[in-house]
Amino acid sequence: MSEDRMLNNSNETNEIVVTNNIGDELSLEKLTDDKLKAKKKYWEVFVSDLSLVTGNVSQTALQVANQGMTLGQIAKQAPNGLFTATANPTNLSKFANGTTSTMVRDASGRLVKHAGFADVGLRASVNPAIYLSAGMQVMSAVSGTYYLQKISAQISDMDAKLEELQKFHHDTSIGRLIAARKSLSEIANREFVDTTDLSAIRNYKKTADEIHEEYIYRLKRQKSEDKKLSDINFTILIAFEANKLSLFAELIEIGTRMKIGGQIEIINGLTSQLKQNYTNSFYHNNDLEVEKIYSKIQQRSSNELVEKNIKFEKSLDKLTDNYISTGWGILPEIGIKMFVAGKANRDVNKAKEKVELEKKNLSTVKKGMKQNKESDGIDNIIDEVVKLQYKETEILYIPIENNKQRVFVPIENE
Repeated sequence: MSEDRMLNNSNETNEIVVTNNIGDELSLEKLTDDKLKAKKKYWEVFVSDLSLVTGNVSQTALQVANQGMTLGQIAKQAPNGLFTATANPTNLSKFANGTTSTMVRDASGRLVKHAGFADVGLRASVNPAIYLSAGMQVMSAVSGTYYLQKISAQISDMDAKLEELQKFHHDTSIGRLIAARKSLSEIANREFVDTTDLSAIRNYKKTADEIHEEYIYRLKRQKSEDKKLSDINFTILIAFEANKLSLFAELIEIGTRMKIGGQIEIINGLTSQLKQNYTNSFYHNNDLEVEKIYSKIQQRSSNELVEKNIKFEKSLDKLTDNYISTGWGILPEIGIKMFVAGKANRDVNKAKEKVELEKKNLSTVKKGMKQNKESDGIDNIIDEVVKLQYKETEILYIPIENNKQRVFVPIENE
């Protein structure tokens, strides 16, 4: 029985299973009549013939219908049956390239036909997974655009925070961060992107990383020296903002590659790297990092307070010593000892004030960075992007005569 014959008889078919050369299976199940009443709408995805030959679906090879269709409307155009597959980008990538085969089962689960899909060409059978991959690519591009817009809105808020810091510290690194931030936003807002943009993103990330490392080194030096708290706080905030921009750059690269298309393996690698970088980042662990910085400063001040208290106690002991009368009498001696004790007491109070000031500063810095982090929303964006490679998506598939196939993807906001 020919494959065209198999497709003509697909009304008897309940399931199409695509299998790759290592035994992984992708199931496409026929939609039953009761499910066709749903009002959800879908876009049809058109794939170029070249993509079908090469098995590589790129941004330029895809077109999407202007209007959406309901399941009922699509089913009327599917005389051989309307099938649905639920898959995620990671699993689907295992079937879109390389050697695959298909098995067709009827409603009873009986094997109807087994046809080879090794040779993919215009005159040969087309691997259904390539069409599904095209649909997934459209969903990926839509998601990439959505997250780039979301990131752009969040990253814009950095300028106000950096410009506020610049009022008090004229530092060239702030200007470099602002310039990198604006350039990244421009890329995130572009309708069409290419590999040139990817190189630019990595350069801006490198700038952010260099500034971050410079200020982390400054912090290590400053906490060992008796520096002003305002200088230390400034260094902490610049390290924080630079690290944040670096993470934003990673997100923008992933979103850009999603828009370009055909880069699922690279995106998966970058996503895993982003997850690890975020987990280990100064930005994510800022609460602990700030406490570590302040702990050494506070330890030094606490030791100083102990020393001052010891001196004060000794000065009090001397006030109770027996006085030796001199030609001037004992009053001058008492006065001198009282002056020494008074100075020691003032030193103790200053040391206490310093300890309290450091505690207050630590609390203020931690609170400010927490609020900053909450307003950024980067935690949620990273969490969503990391999960995208495993996000299950429903794709509709129609096999028709003459080896032609059609695919539809859901309209997310419908």
